[in-house]
Amino acid sequence: MTPLYTDKRRFSVFDPVLLIMAGFMVVQGFMGAGDIPILAGFGLAVFLAFTKHVRYDLYEDALVIRYWAPRKIIIPISDIVDVGVMRLPFGGPSVLVHRARGRVLAIMPKDQEGFLAQIKARLESEKQPPSPPAEDEPPRPRTRRRRPRRQRPS
Repeated sequence: MTPLYTDKRRFSVFDPVLLIMAGFMVVQGFMGAGDIPILAGFGLAVFLAFTKHVRYDLYEDALVIRYWAPRKIIIPISDIVDVGVMRLPFGGPSVLVHRARGRVLAIMPKDQEGFLAQIKARLESEKQPPSPPAEDEPPRPRTRRRRPRRQRPS
């Protein structure tokens, strides 16, 4: 299945800085500083691989966020409550995806306006009311369940 819309992550100044820092730690460890810089450098590189978004794919029923590592998050469109733009202090403007149960995810697509337009269109099409029942099918009567009455002690 091909995505309806694809966008890559916007470049951040901190990405190469953190990679250079991780490489520097590893090199320092191999030059005799000990095992701690090596472990810290590899730990930072693994952290970056599992937390930095690479690409955003919007399908008919889901938003897929891919990372550097072989990891991806699949968010069903039905779980997305709202999307909006917010300026982050160090990352610049980001798209906030408000998910069900109060979870929020900040993503940084290159084309924010295009991404927002596409995902809002998907949300609107998802929220459209279902089609009315066919003419030959009578509407179902609504029944209300009654709670059992409490017996009062005498």
